[in-house]
Amino acid sequence: MLQTGRHGRAELSFSRRGRRTILQHQYATVPAQVIRPFYEPDDHCAYVYLLTPTGGMLGGDRLDIHIVLKPGARVCLTTASATKVHPSAGRFAEQFLRIDLGPGSSLEYLPAPTILFRQACWRQHTLVRRAADSRLLFSEAWSAGRVARQEVFVFSCLETLIEVYTAERLSLFDRMRIHPASYPYQNLGLWSQRPHLLTMVLLQAIPPSLTWLQTAQQALANNQALIGLSQLETPGFIARILAEEDEEATGIGQQLWQKIREELWDERWCPWRKL
Repeated sequence: MLQTGRHGRAELSFSRRGRRTILQHQYATVPAQVIRPFYEPDDHCAYVYLLTPTGGMLGGDRLDIHIVLKPGARVCLTTASATKVHPSAGRFAEQFLRIDLGPGSSLEYLPAPTILFRQACWRQHTLVRRAADSRLLFSEAWSAGRVARQEVFVFSCLETLIEVYTAERLSLFDRMRIHPASYPYQNLGLWSQRPHLLTMVLLQAIPPSLTWLQTAQQALANNQALIGLSQLETPGFIARILAEEDEEATGIGQQLWQKIREELWDERWCPWRKL
C-alpha cells in the first residue's frame, strides 16, 4: 500500500530529582523536535518547547506525542510557534497526544494556535490519564484560516476529541467536528463569526469555588471576546474564548493562566520566554 506523508513521534518522560523536575527520557523524529528544558529562578518546574521544524503539517502527516509525568514532576510545555495545517487533497493531517500524569504531578500544556489553511484537513485526538491528586492545565487554540488574507472557514474539515480519565473514570469528553463546506457557517452562527477559538481546561484535586469562577469571568469581561467558564463535576473547570483577533484570544488565555497560578495555586507566574 502506498503511503504518503511523514509519521513523527515525540516521547517525553519527566521525573523529580530533589526539588527539580528533569527530562529523564526524550525521543523525537521529524516533524517533531524537543528543546532542552529551562528553569526560572526559584522555580523548579521544567519549561519545555516542542517544535515542528518542517514549517507545517501536510495531508498524510501524522504526529504522535506521548508525555509522561512521574510522581511529583512539574512541567510547563508549549510550542515555539503556531502549527500550520496546509492544503491537502482530502487527506487528513493528524496528531495524537497521550498524557499520563502520576500522583502529585502537575502539567501545564499551553500550545500556540493551530492555523487551518484553505482546504486543510486536520484530525486531533488528546487522551489524558491522570491520578486524582495531579494537576492539569490544558488548552487548544484554533484559527479558522489566515484571517489577514480574508481566508476564514474555507478549510475542508476539523475533527478534534479530548478525553480525560481521572483515576480511570471519565471526567471530560469534548468533541468538535466542523466541515465548513457542508453548511453556511454565517447562518448558523458558527463560532459567532469570530475566527479564533481557545479552549482551556483545569483539572485538579480541589475544585475552584464558584466565587472564584465568577470573579475570574468578571475580570476577563472587559475584553471584546465572548468568554464562558463552567465548573466540571471532576474538580476543575472548562473555559471557551471566542475572539476576532488571535492576539486577543492569546492575551485572555495568558490572563487566565496568570490568575490560576497566582490565585488558585499561590505560585509565581512566569510568562514564556521568546525563542
